[in-house]
Amino acid sequence: MSPSSRISRRHLALLAILVVIWGSSFALSKIAIHDVDPNWVAALRLTIGGSIIFAIAQWYNQSPLRVRKSWPKYVWLGVIGNALPFILISWGIQYTSSGVTGLLMGTIPLFVIVIAHFLLPDEKLNVQKACGFVLGFIGVVILMNPQQLLGASFQRQELWGDLAIILACLCYGIHSVTAKRLGFDKPFQQTSGILLAGAVAAVLFAITKNPHGLEALTFNSSLAILGLGLFPTAISMVIVYYLMEHIGPSAVSFTNYLVPIFALLLGAVAFNETLSWNIALALLCILAGIAITSFSRR
Repeated sequence: MSPSSRISRRHLALLAILVVIWGSSFALSKIAIHDVDPNWVAALRLTIGGSIIFAIAQWYNQSPLRVRKSWPKYVWLGVIGNALPFILISWGIQYTSSGVTGLLMGTIPLFVIVIAHFLLPDEKLNVQKACGFVLGFIGVVILMNPQQLLGASFQRQELWGDLAIILACLCYGIHSVTAKRLGFDKPFQQTSGILLAGAVAAVLFAITKNPHGLEALTFNSSLAILGLGLFPTAISMVIVYYLMEHIGPSAVSFTNYLVPIFALLLGAVAFNETLSWNIALALLCILAGIAITSFSRR
């Protein structure tokens, strides 16, 4: 089915749900890591989400177990697009706010355009895309405090947290581009295979890094981890595939404008996180950069 040119109220409602789900994931991560080792948060989140999508794949006759030749692809995409960035985000959010984490995640489309220039022949950089990337990069520099960067004082934990989130965004960018190069299988088949491969990698890493990381598990952290696995990891996948089929990927990509805003506001309300002048200016620069590159694609 080709994407419809008309976006209905149902589509708008689902887009709004996506913004809420993705924008809330950083607050849930903040709650989860309060009592649980960050590596285990990532591992459990992937295990829950992967199990749910695998059950859906079985229901639709799209089991990933039937396509053995695709498993090297699933393992690569599961590690680079799920296990590694989830671990980095869970670790980095210990030292930075959930709102700033959400804002930094808005840089993913900017990484994609640069990586795609080298790996996708039909996605070459042009002046408009380059301007969008530079503007977004300026926003990141403003957010991370120029004086701190110029002084090269990398002992501040908040800065390390920001860098971990940015590295996670780079992983997402690599995942997006290489996924296109490697091709797609049936939606639930590929998604469940990727999530399960990522879950295995994350669990093995968590066991190696901190085998006792779940000893302090509490009711609140359990609910937060369950929410992370259910909503931004599993349900969002189902919604994304539905929307991509009916209104196209370009329309879905515009959630990138709203997720950072929602994450910032939620962090301010839920955790009393400060919205300083550099956060506001960085938000404008990053969103403007995304807008320029989006219009360029269109």
